[in-house]
Amino acid sequence: MSELAGAARWAIVGVAIAVILLAEAIGFDNQRALLPVLAGVPTLAALGLLVWSLAARPRAWVPVDPAEDDIANGPAEMLQHWRARAEMMTDRADGTRADWDRHLRPLLAKEFELSSGQRLAQNRNATETAGRLQFGPKLWRWVDPANSALRDDKTRAPGRAALDEILRRLQEM
Repeated sequence: MSELAGAARWAIVGVAIAVILLAEAIGFDNQRALLPVLAGVPTLAALGLLVWSLAARPRAWVPVDPAEDDIANGPAEMLQHWRARAEMMTDRADGTRADWDRHLRPLLAKEFELSSGQRLAQNRNATETAGRLQFGPKLWRWVDPANSALRDDKTRAPGRAALDEILRRLQEM
C-alpha cells in the first residue's frame, strides 16, 4: 500500500511540474489571461497533496489517562529530581574538601550573597564580616568562596551536620 501511495505522490509531483512548465510556456507566448488559472492549478494540487498526506497519516495523539500525562507527572518528576540532587549534595558533604569546594561551596556562597545582599565583588571585607557574624568563624570557612582548595583530595569535608547548620542559618536570614 505504501508503494502505491509513494507512486501516487510522485505522479502528482510530476503533474504539478508539467502544469508549471505549461504556465511558463503560456507566459512566454504572451497569453497572460490564462496565467492566473494555470498558476492556481499547481497550488491547488500541492494543497490537495498536503491534505491527503495529513489525512492518511495515523493520529499521533490519543486520549491519555491523566495519571500518565506529562503535565500530571510534572511536579512529581520535579520533586524526584530535586530529591536526587539533594541526596547528591549531602553525599558530597561527607566527601573530600575538593568535592565540597567544587560542588557545595559555590552554591552556598551564592545563596549567602543573595540572602544577605552582600556582593563579594563590591566589598570583600564587608562580605567576610557579615559571613562571620551569620555563620561564626568555624562555619564561615566552609561558605567563604575565597577559602577554596579544589585540589585537596585528602582533607575531609565538614559533613552533613555542618551542611545542615549552614542551611539552617541561611534559612534564618
